[in-house]
Amino acid sequence: MQGPPMIDWDDQRFFLAVVRTGSTIAASRVLGVNQTTVSRRIAQLEERVGAVLFDRQREGYRLKPAAEPLVALAEQAELTAQAFADLAASVARGLDHLRVTTNEPLANTVLAPAIAAFRAQRPEVRIDVVITPRQLDLMRGEADIALRAAPQPTEPDLIARRVGDAHWGVYCSRDYARFNGAPEGLADLERHTLLMIPDASGSRLGELVPAARREYREMVNDLCVSARAGLGVASLPCVLGDGMPDFVRCFVQPEPVTPVWLVYPERLRGAPEVRAFLDTVIQHTLDARDTLAGRITPA
Repeated sequence: MQGPPMIDWDDQRFFLAVVRTGSTIAASRVLGVNQTTVSRRIAQLEERVGAVLFDRQREGYRLKPAAEPLVALAEQAELTAQAFADLAASVARGLDHLRVTTNEPLANTVLAPAIAAFRAQRPEVRIDVVITPRQLDLMRGEADIALRAAPQPTEPDLIARRVGDAHWGVYCSRDYARFNGAPEGLADLERHTLLMIPDASGSRLGELVPAARREYREMVNDLCVSARAGLGVASLPCVLGDGMPDFVRCFVQPEPVTPVWLVYPERLRGAPEVRAFLDTVIQHTLDARDTLAGRITPA
């Protein structure tokens, strides 16, 4: 008895491109091939599965309702293929080429000086840095090592070491402080508008001062723009707010405290190049603990 047709990822790649763009012309641009190739590949796919998947209409290709469940499966295959490619790239880099990720404040305060010190000792090891607020997937190989200010990672194959604590503070622009006064503690915040992002810092500050007016922004950069415009006072990480010369630190929030983790996958445990780099980052994180905690008076 003949089994089900074999559909590989390349078939599904063409299928998804047509679903998402609605035409073979647009799909050809996305895929970097000509329209004839896309049309031929879709026809071959339909022949393999023994069913017509698209209605060919004047305005383009429309997926038949019966074929709609295939989209989720194809997208799952897309994620798997990308994960394979990312991890393969990580393996190909080798242990003399490490990819490290963190956010911008930790990059400036901890990672940049750590990399400079490490390169002086181990110039043969290449370090690439990815600065992003998004947590890259270490298990998929998007990066090899991460320095994160976040809750403790829970993935079973990741090793996480707590290397510091990041405190948050309330900040306002210098003009805002001159015209409205800078709050000196939680009780003063009832007279001000709190600018926050919907994370642990913002939600906890809102709980501590329930009577204060609150406005939320999507990203930390949005908070800074709003605070500079004098729209209120912003809850920011001290490592970020203290480095902004046009801001006044009103006070350090009593809570929450965000732990800083150095995270890497189990497969890198014991590698001497990795161990040497981790030790360097740990030392520089310890050196920056007063900055992370807001214990240094801003200039």
